[in-house]
Amino acid sequence: MALMSEEAALLVEKGICELVELPKLNDDLSDEQKLELKRINNKTLIEQAEALRKRKIEQLSQKLDIIVAGKKKKMLSKGISNINIDKDALLQEEINKLPALAPTNTLVHLPTEHYIDTERKKVSIDVLKPSVLDSKGANRYAIFKDLWQKGFYMTSGSKFGADFLVYPGDPVKFHAMYMLRCVNDHRTVFRPANLVAFGRLSVAVNKLAVLAFCNVFGKVEYQTLLWHDSVNS
Repeated sequence: MALMSEEAALLVEKGICELVELPKLNDDLSDEQKLELKRINNKTLIEQAEALRKRKIEQLSQKLDIIVAGKKKKMLSKGISNINIDKDALLQEEINKLPALAPTNTLVHLPTEHYIDTERKKVSIDVLKPSVLDSKGANRYAIFKDLWQKGFYMTSGSKFGADFLVYPGDPVKFHAMYMLRCVNDHRTVFRPANLVAFGRLSVAVNKLAVLAFCNVFGKVEYQTLLWHDSVNS
């Protein structure tokens, strides 16, 4: 999971997490560490194979009556009338046919922590890139934090020509409502063409265009661009 600098800084500020560097993370592995990595990968393969086999057996057990009916029908078609099928034996026969899980068919394993003990170094938010401490970064962070405190959800808006996409709720459940650009200086003079382009883009993607900035008192303010197409709709 990758976090925006603003997300990471807010989590640190709220005491929810801390930033840690692993300075030796990219060092060459020793032979012992390579063996440990191989052992972990093999363990993952075995665990997935066992889980898959268990699931397949459960599916076979649920479909056993259908399998038995199919066997009987096949035997009857061959003229065999005295049919006595042992369900347990048939189930075991089907289980024995299950193929072994090939490494290429395993799910991608995403560890939540590094598998090898390595040096950990606690760092402050000044290591974040892009920075949240320079004038531009501090302005973005102030706006991000203000939106978060108002209950909005934010993701990167770079693909939409904005700083943030703003959601009224969980992005898994909602579409973004606003595309927001941060203005670094409230005295900024805008070229009409830039405002028109931003407004038309917001209409094209069915969102509202918002400009956000910090006023002379450090308070975050917002200006919505209402394009005529969006007003008429």
